[in-house]
Amino acid sequence: MHDRTTRALRLCLASAALALMLLGAGLPALASGTPHPVAIEIVKPGREGLELSARLTPESGVIGRNISWTVRRADGSTVYTSEAGSVDISLPPGDYLVDAAYGAASLSHSVSLPPGSRIGASFVLNAGGLSVDARLADSTLPAARPRIRVFALTEGKADRLVALSVEQGEIIRLPEGRYRVESRPAEGNAEAVADVTVKAGRVSTLTITHKASLARLSFVGSPAAKVRWNVEDQKGRHIAEVSGLSANLLLVPGTYTARASVGQELLTATFLIAAGETRDILLGN
Repeated sequence: MHDRTTRALRLCLASAALALMLLGAGLPALASGTPHPVAIEIVKPGREGLELSARLTPESGVIGRNISWTVRRADGSTVYTSEAGSVDISLPPGDYLVDAAYGAASLSHSVSLPPGSRIGASFVLNAGGLSVDARLADSTLPAARPRIRVFALTEGKADRLVALSVEQGEIIRLPEGRYRVESRPAEGNAEAVADVTVKAGRVSTLTITHKASLARLSFVGSPAAKVRWNVEDQKGRHIAEVSGLSANLLLVPGTYTARASVGQELLTATFLIAAGETRDILLGN
């Protein structure tokens, strides 16, 4: 009983000492000042190492999904990389830099590993999630594959691209904060923009609506023809390039030029499309 009590006291004192050591070791402080739970176990020399995990908030459980872990020495050389929820690494005593990335949420912290110890650190990412539901204002139009870009907002300005997604409803992992979301179909230029707040430990759902018109491009000729379409707006800006006998583009109202390359032949049509209109563009030989 006395041995177990003595060992528990040593662990408790060591944990408190390590917490003070970590706080004084030049760790990059998080914006919220959130502490990271730390524990230490006294071990025999040669069994030293790090046990690493991460949480979305101080109150949430350990993240079970894959996290990108990188551990580097003080000189910058990498000693460990992994894609896992929690990791247990054997390392010699020394100073290390631990990088953890969960989607667009990431952090880097210095850790000093004393001789005869194993450190358990659970890093707090202060992160949440964002799910974007991209819809068309006119439900009669065909569904489009979304291309979603997420920018960090600083003083109301989108100053940094932090995430990309091409999957409808995908949960995008982000640090807590304000973001600007831009959604655009894979084929077309019907872009929609909205701002959203992401809170740590929660998944925010953003419904973003596109006001679009439909241009249906069709080649009238040999069904065996290999056709490549190129579409530009009236300012000459590239809008889409697709292959096939036909293609559907979701466009904002305006004037466009469609070019169909069929072998050595180039067919061209300029057309005007109004809001909410479905327009058939036929090219052939």
